[in-house]
Amino acid sequence: MTPQGSSNDEVYYKKQAGYHDKRVATNKSHLIEAIIRHRIQDSIFYKQHLYLTNEATILKVITEHVKYIGGVDSSGRPSPFLQCLFRMLELDPSKEIMEVYLHQLKFHEFKYLLAMALMYTRLTGSSEEIYKVLDQFNQDYRKLKFKLKTPEFDANGLPVFYKIIHMDEFIDDLLTKERIVDLIVSRLTPRTSLVEKGLVAPRQYFVETKEIEDTLVPAQTSATDNENGDSADSDSMASDSD
Repeated sequence: MTPQGSSNDEVYYKKQAGYHDKRVATNKSHLIEAIIRHRIQDSIFYKQHLYLTNEATILKVITEHVKYIGGVDSSGRPSPFLQCLFRMLELDPSKEIMEVYLHQLKFHEFKYLLAMALMYTRLTGSSEEIYKVLDQFNQDYRKLKFKLKTPEFDANGLPVFYKIIHMDEFIDDLLTKERIVDLIVSRLTPRTSLVEKGLVAPRQYFVETKEIEDTLVPAQTSATDNENGDSADSDSMASDSD
């Protein structure tokens, strides 16, 4: 049966749920899913090293205990990287303190502190702020140890628990992936729309000039060789006709 006053051709669509941006949350620690958050708060590492830390004392914990990037392992245990990130979200440091975490007074000594600060910016910042901050470190090629959720096996059948990535790869993952270290990150406004409005600069791809020359020189030499071969063939044909 159809409602009165409605035709049989009418189609009723269910209203689509709107996108909820969790960055507007008052407590930034709620950006991490509840089950991961509860496991972090119940862990011995959090209770022993992070529970009473502030913006200054957490630096010692990060520099001494965070030796790799990782999320939750196959047993559900959160990594020190994820637990320190959770504590940083609880502290909600000011922009001035985040500048110190990112640039480290221009010493750039602690790469995992930088990776954690970039992850914090990806979780809490606006799209414009995220693009501007992450673009500053696109030329950072330092190696990072990344822990796999489940081990992989090499050619000899031995399990491999870690892999090596670089800082620029990690930044690219922050900009392109929807889930990083088992955390769902918010959607980013497309960069093209922000570029059209003049809010951010277009993305730059840093390629060494030597690499460009190495790719161009063989093509040029092959083209000249072909030209020389064609001219030699024409000369031989002219001599034969004479």
